[in-house]
Amino acid sequence: MAVRPSGRRLDKWDAMFSGDVLSTKLSGYKDKMREQLSTIFPQLETVENEVKLILAEAGTPTILNSFYINFGREAWKNANKFTGAQLLNTIDVLLNKWVARGLDRDILERIRNTVFALAAPTP
Repeated sequence: MAVRPSGRRLDKWDAMFSGDVLSTKLSGYKDKMREQLSTIFPQLETVENEVKLILAEAGTPTILNSFYINFGREAWKNANKFTGAQLLNTIDVLLNKWVARGLDRDILERIRNTVFALAAPTP
């Protein structure tokens, strides 16, 4: 049994993302998407500003700010997804990931403790 040729798949993909088709598909969702984003973006703004305050207090080099902010964004995403021990363990994994990437553990823990009001998981 033959499968669809890759050229045909690419043609269908191109057609799906052409301006008119994509615009038509998204127009039905745009109002709902905007409504959802209007609650999400202020929350993210608050998290990012709180992280930046911590970074300023710690005297962190500006070039590293985006990495710490990304940790804050990931932690925020998981805080909206999990609770309890699962959240604590997930944030701990994130913290260790960013430490392995060269960020300061103390600053990451301050972000965790201050911005998200979480403590380290108990063993």
